Amino acid sequence: MARFNANDAEKYGNGGGAGYFSLKNDKDTAQVRFLYNGIDDVVGYSVHAVEIDGRTRYVNCPRSYNDPVDTCPLCKDHKFTTAKMFIPLYNIDEDKVQLWERGKRFFSQISSLCGRYAGRTPLCAQVFEIERNGAKGDTNTTYQIYAVGGPDDTQLEDLPEVPDVLGTMVLDKSFEELENYVNTGSFGSEEQAQVKRRTAEPQRRTPATGRSAF
Repeated sequence: MARFNANDAEKYGNGGGAGYFSLKNDKDTAQVRFLYNGIDDVVGYSVHAVEIDGRTRYVNCPRSYNDPVDTCPLCKDHKFTTAKMFIPLYNIDEDKVQLWERGKRFFSQISSLCGRYAGRTPLCAQVFEIERNGAKGDTNTTYQIYAVGGPDDTQLEDLPEVPDVLGTMVLDKSFEELENYVNTGSFGSEEQAQVKRRTAEPQRRTPATGRSAF
């Protein structure tokens, strides 16, 4: 899994434990604690979107931005990567830990929050209210984050354990499994694979004539 911190965010593409955090309608709000001490705890993930049993899932990309393309079979097969963040939150309103899926641009916003509120106390000591601005389905939806009161003496160990993103929200597959997906459309073995590669794959040429096989 290629993880990256705030300093490396721009080097990556634009391109499931806990449940997802979401605010469904315009002006919906929730009070939360970010499950971080500070900016050093914040990481992003370089992922591929793949289709499994008719569903789109994220799978790890083992390649860092400066690694050769053949480090990852999906990259070598021209599958684009996407930079994602899965922000761990304690949703006070629902009394549960959730992960908030964000793009790499959220690094700027979380960096600002850490700079302002994560000094003498950890970021998790501050309660925030998140407000949605945008109707359901609006691709231009934005979120405002407001501090509620002042920080208290809450520590990370006082809150529920932060879930592991790998293996839940992001599938953690080996090089061989990724290679098998490229060849068969399945992460299973060759014998068990039932899904063929999509018709959108590059055209193949026949050895005899050099013409397209389609």
